[in-house]
Amino acid sequence: MVELTMINQFLIGALTVGTIYLIATLGEVLAERSGIVNLGLEGLMEVGATVGIIVAIFTENPWLGFLTAFITAAIISVIHAFACITLKLNQFASGLALYIFGLGIGITFRGYARDVMLGPKELMKIPKIRLYPVKIPLLGDLPVIGALFSLNVMAYFAVILSIVFWFILFRTRIGLDIRSVGENPAAADAAGINVFRLRYIAVIIGGGMAGLSGAYLMLAHTPQIMGAPIILGRGWIAIALVIFSFWNPLRALLGAYLFGGLEIAYFWLQGIEIFKGVIPLLKAVPHVSAIILLTIMSIEALRRRIGAPEALGKPYSRE
Repeated sequence: MVELTMINQFLIGALTVGTIYLIATLGEVLAERSGIVNLGLEGLMEVGATVGIIVAIFTENPWLGFLTAFITAAIISVIHAFACITLKLNQFASGLALYIFGLGIGITFRGYARDVMLGPKELMKIPKIRLYPVKIPLLGDLPVIGALFSLNVMAYFAVILSIVFWFILFRTRIGLDIRSVGENPAAADAAGINVFRLRYIAVIIGGGMAGLSGAYLMLAHTPQIMGAPIILGRGWIAIALVIFSFWNPLRALLGAYLFGGLEIAYFWLQGIEIFKGVIPLLKAVPHVSAIILLTIMSIEALRRRIGAPEALGKPYSRE
């Protein structure tokens, strides 16, 4: 019984952390399907984490925190969209600039909020605004698989969102238009599809999802106010997961929860003597995997082989 309880707790932790990756990955899948790469996810997640926790504390409402985090990151993403779509600047350079900007703003403002804006009374609200698991009666008590029915509301929402994104991309006209814009924008433009508008929408929504992911980390996994990085490379892993999922929202579920399990395993295995020698390696696995996948992405021949959108990373100009 004790072992089953531990397995359930591990799975709940893995699914909770996996949801952080899943939300950010879904947004980037949408953006990249339209042909725009956003390397600024890490920075947008930092901003979302900052805005989400601060708004939730002041309003004592986590849902307003989530909403504000989404809107703030989406607004910042307009900068990236304008640079890449309208000005036709290098997408990778713009994304890196967004990453640095978001990281600096998020860390600085969070530190300021902790030291100046928030007092002990406000900080005491953090446990009250945190999202806690909601166990579904009967199903949540099942051995092992009961973990699937003992998650917080946003975790269930992320799974539903994966299905919705898949349906939109592969079963609707708007999804076909988005994929067409990412594959051959010239042909899509000739067919009467507004390439620029669709790319703007995809990038803005994708950026908003990154902010939502950062807020989820703060409000469901690690609720705290600190003047230091909180995302810790998860944004880069989310970008790699887009490749791992072959730009498919449903496959992103598998990758996100796999990496969530690896992250949780790092903490669980620290107390077991036999695994102490491999724990540093386990911690490095997600980041090494991200480097490998991003390297693959940089090689044109391999990109085509794994099914990357043909126009990904390439600016479009009407001739």
